[in-house]
Amino acid sequence: DPVYISDFRQTSGTTGKPVYVPESYESWQWRVEVWCHILWMAGFRETDRVFIPFGYNVYVAFWEGHYAAQKIGCEVVPGGALDTKGRLNKIREIKATALLNTPTYGLHMAQVAKKMGITAKDLGIKRMQCAGEPLPQATRKMLEKNWNAEVYDHIGGTEPCAWAAMCSDRNGLHIMEPFFLVEILDMETRTREVEEGELGVAVVTPLGRHSFPLVRFNTNDVVRKSKSGCSCGRTSMKISGVEGRMDDLTKIRGVLFTPVAVEEVLRKRFPVIIEYEIIVQKKGIMDEINLRLEPEQELGLEKQRELESKVREKLKMRTNLRFNIQFEKPGVLPRYTLKSKRFKDLRGL
Repeated sequence: DPVYISDFRQTSGTTGKPVYVPESYESWQWRVEVWCHILWMAGFRETDRVFIPFGYNVYVAFWEGHYAAQKIGCEVVPGGALDTKGRLNKIREIKATALLNTPTYGLHMAQVAKKMGITAKDLGIKRMQCAGEPLPQATRKMLEKNWNAEVYDHIGGTEPCAWAAMCSDRNGLHIMEPFFLVEILDMETRTREVEEGELGVAVVTPLGRHSFPLVRFNTNDVVRKSKSGCSCGRTSMKISGVEGRMDDLTKIRGVLFTPVAVEEVLRKRFPVIIEYEIIVQKKGIMDEINLRLEPEQELGLEKQRELESKVREKLKMRTNLRFNIQFEKPGVLPRYTLKSKRFKDLRGL
């Protein structure tokens, strides 16, 4: 009944047609309460001044983060109308202590700050809660180094809400058991709960979504089940990491491939690479993977060849696949503020 609807959100539509998600006031407050727990686990407190460098539009995560930060007593400053330089200046001006952003945009802000003669780690940010896309360990470590801040991950979606998040230990994600029933099922049949250490698909039942009820919602998120318990004292079930989405898992030359593997290698081993793009296409009957790399600054031919050899070797070891590598000039590849789109499978076109 439209009479009971107080909020409207929708999915981003990155994997299909956008899904509209109406919320009653009670259901929306339930979502905000979930996010209060997420932020509290990440160390957000009433003394924090939280800057959110986005225009939220109809997408849900940063609205949830905004209202939850307010509810736990933080001061919240939205930065949607500003460009990246303006946002960095505002962070410095207001002396923000915390950020809510995508991992990609956190890295991009650090790069822009450097060009402005600002060091991101000197801006005073103590903690960063990431949302919107996977956060591999190597990317999280890079963000922590760039910002000299604690960086936290969570996982969720517009339909079910955020259902797992990091604590201060920053070693895996706690499932929010007071709010959700979460099953991690085998990827083949979706009928068997996986064992500890095994990959599976998260199937989530939110327990407070009265205006948008879901039962055993298939998130398509591929996660690795971990043991329960934590040095923080919480006893809930955990996942050790998010490997990507079933939408992105694909077979290339008979090998199961996830784009997250490429990000892990590049962020951990090759910090000189600041942006990349993966393109898979057919060449005759064979699959071909082209990897476009953008270094922080232009490299000479000899350095390009040396870097290309090292990148290809590490990716071969990690994925068992061969990559064709192409270097781009700084600034050529697209930049993303919300969800990045670095993986393009063109084989069906």
